[in-house]
Amino acid sequence: MPIKEAHKKPALTAPKWMQKAFAIIEWISPFLASRLAIYLFFTPIRFKAPATEKKVAKQAKRRVLKFKNNKIQTYEWGSGKQSILLVHGWSGRATQVAHIAEQLNAEGYQVISFDAPAHGYSNGRHTHLMEFGELILRMQEEYPNIEAVIGHSMGGAATVYAILHGFKVNKCVLIGSPASTSWILHSFCEQINVTTKVAELMKIRLEKKFEKEINEISLEEMAKQVDIPALILHDEDDVDAPVESAHRIHKNWKNSKLVLTKKLGHRRILKDAVVTQHIIDFLK
Repeated sequence: MPIKEAHKKPALTAPKWMQKAFAIIEWISPFLASRLAIYLFFTPIRFKAPATEKKVAKQAKRRVLKFKNNKIQTYEWGSGKQSILLVHGWSGRATQVAHIAEQLNAEGYQVISFDAPAHGYSNGRHTHLMEFGELILRMQEEYPNIEAVIGHSMGGAATVYAILHGFKVNKCVLIGSPASTSWILHSFCEQINVTTKVAELMKIRLEKKFEKEINEISLEEMAKQVDIPALILHDEDDVDAPVESAHRIHKNWKNSKLVLTKKLGHRRILKDAVVTQHIIDFLK
């Protein structure tokens, strides 16, 4: 059952020229439109980091990690014996979630993060949720003291995917994560102005490529298989991931706590001191 957004529109949408181009391409060939759409679906946008994030990056110990054919930029803040892993979302970067690090460092935690393939200062042009998850597993090989993980947006789904494939942590925090991969796909198709016919062709292609049904990698479905404690944080005014997502995940994750905020949206929630205090209280 897809998640409905009655009055909210995604914060990001494709430019008008792209929407018009896809409308023409779909009219000519829905199959071709679906192939081009998949190419874009796996291509994150690299947004310019603001000065505040660059400052946070300079405060980190940085190193490069080899992962598959990519060079991955990693970050370390603090030097505590217990490590917390931060996982950014789609088209994000480590420094976007690293505002949480200062308060965690003050509590004695080391905070580590990475720029996923095709994100931030890591190389590559394309990636996907499962590759995010595989990189999380690789991070634990490098940092065996990871005891908890905080995932933002799609990074939350990738985190749970990693947990189901051997990522060992005691606690998990999800911030603004969408519940349904099917909803993500249809939302993307709406942004580029293609019909549900193209979305269905994309779904068929993706399921064949990954040998999994789309719902198998939906966070609300994966949550049913996880039993570690979870804190689910979500803003009621989030236009990138509907707040209904949080309720669905919480319902399916038996050992979870749900905390809702207001007027913070999808990204400002990462910089809110009260939200970070919720995380610290949960980790303790």
